Amino acid sequence: MNRWRTGVFFAVALACPVVEGAEFVFVNLDSAGEGLNDPTPVPPVGGNPETTIGAQRMAALERVGEIWGKYLVSSVPIRVEVEFDPLGSSILASAGPVTSELNFTNAPLAGTVYAVALANSLAGRDLQPNRNDITVTVSSDANFYLGFNQDSDAGGSNFIDTLLHEVGHGLGFISFVNESTGTYTQGVPDAFTSLIFDISRNARWPSLTAAERVASAVSGTNLAWDGPFTNAGVNQVLGLASGQSSFKLDAVLPNLTRIEDTGYADVSFGVRIPGRGISGPLVVTDDGSGATTSTLACQDIVNGAEVAGNLAFVRRGTCNFDDKVFRAQVAGAVAVVIANNVEGGLISAGGDSIVEDEVVDIVVPVVFISKADGDTLEAASPGVRLEISQRQGARTGSNSGRMNLFAPNPVRSGSSVSHWTTAASPDLLMEPSINSDLDRRLDLTLTQMKDIGWEIVDIPFPNESYATWAAQVFESSETLTAESDDTDGDGATNLEEYFFGSLPDDSSSRRFPEFVVDGGEPSLEIVASSLPADLVYVIEMSVTLDGFDPAVPGVDTRLLAREDIDGQTERLTFGFVSPPGKLFARVRIDKKDL
Repeated sequence: MNRWRTGVFFAVALACPVVEGAEFVFVNLDSAGEGLNDPTPVPPVGGNPETTIGAQRMAALERVGEIWGKYLVSSVPIRVEVEFDPLGSSILASAGPVTSELNFTNAPLAGTVYAVALANSLAGRDLQPNRNDITVTVSSDANFYLGFNQDSDAGGSNFIDTLLHEVGHGLGFISFVNESTGTYTQGVPDAFTSLIFDISRNARWPSLTAAERVASAVSGTNLAWDGPFTNAGVNQVLGLASGQSSFKLDAVLPNLTRIEDTGYADVSFGVRIPGRGISGPLVVTDDGSGATTSTLACQDIVNGAEVAGNLAFVRRGTCNFDDKVFRAQVAGAVAVVIANNVEGGLISAGGDSIVEDEVVDIVVPVVFISKADGDTLEAASPGVRLEISQRQGARTGSNSGRMNLFAPNPVRSGSSVSHWTTAASPDLLMEPSINSDLDRRLDLTLTQMKDIGWEIVDIPFPNESYATWAAQVFESSETLTAESDDTDGDGATNLEEYFFGSLPDDSSSRRFPEFVVDGGEPSLEIVASSLPADLVYVIEMSVTLDGFDPAVPGVDTRLLAREDIDGQTERLTFGFVSPPGKLFARVRIDKKDL
């Protein structure tokens, strides 16, 4: 095997240490016989095995803690006090931080109030050990569905979704500003308010007068969030304002016939399609159950060696959607396409993340396509290649690239400002109303948490921009931080270091894309960060060096392998279709508008 470096630098990202999530402790404040202590017998429901109302409520709360704890980092347990009280028929629950902290060790902003749970995490110790961190009051008047899944057809609001929302307020999705007077309730700005942005005034709230904040709080789409991680995540979470899906699905058949914009539906489980999209061979699964049913993936997949590293094709039918996807995931699929088994178009497939009575994590993207499209792709296989790429355009619930906050006129006490807008699609966890199709991967709530200072174990979609990357890798006092600068003098610009996942101040970490010739067949290997959402790249080819032309995927090149390195960096290996006797290749990196 021979290797040659190409003319573009790249570098290897350093492996990240394993980061543990946060521990949530729920403190029962209810009296005997009520709320969390209600002894009324009930049958198990939706994966919740408990047999009294009180025990089911506590088990559902613990599931809320598991979901939040999977993403947030804190060495200090987060204590949430909970009680059930009458709140009336229109209010499901209310919550907030028990207290707050100011100017503590490692506070990101001086003179700024932080919810105590966040302050504890940043300080690395319990700043108020004799108090709980979050307080939640749940309506004893409400009818809740207590199953672990999101199927509440039996009636009632979903308890887990409701409490995920309320705990979000306690963690810091809350403004300490009186919307009617525009004044800070604690005399100084808070972490949430510091990132509220008035688009019409082109300014964040701390720079406005109290009167201007009053007007801004009822300004509709002029009130927005200005956190860099959320700004970068808007394109990957929100649908297009036209109502189309945020991504488009194209297929290239073995005869190079291209099927543009194949219709698909998102599903309610799995991880989001990454901002860079997904592309690769489509492999029809075989679960060994027989010629007519082998694509159902209702038992272990037997052609796992073919599925591994590729997109898996499965059919609807017989077993749950997430059972199928989990088996494809175990076989090594990087994404899963579920085809309908009946005429009638698309459905929004759901799942409860319970496979053979065990709770599982679905960590691959999933899409649902029609029977007709599935028939076409299956009949053309093997040799079908799918390309899922991001559409461009304005996003629902956003303005000028920023996520809108809830700002109706007149002010709605308890709802205005401290929620996302209701115009977002898909629905978001921190909208003022609990919806039936919420994403338990915590959508843009996670980016908001990262904006205010929380360390996040992982956001399940790329959410980087050059600005957010630079804020992490450079000190505020450093110079030579522009995209075109070469901070460490290794020949790669900062933008290239960002793309390749390298450290801009460490020249020893650089590497180059490499030509590999194995058995006479050339390929091109690229190690690149999987985080950037604001960059695109193209392989260019030449036989003379007099000029380069873009390689056409599926015609000139094909993706042979995609290998994850550390969750944030991947190795891509491209082969060349009918390569000429002499071949030059290079990688061009371009910025795209978000």
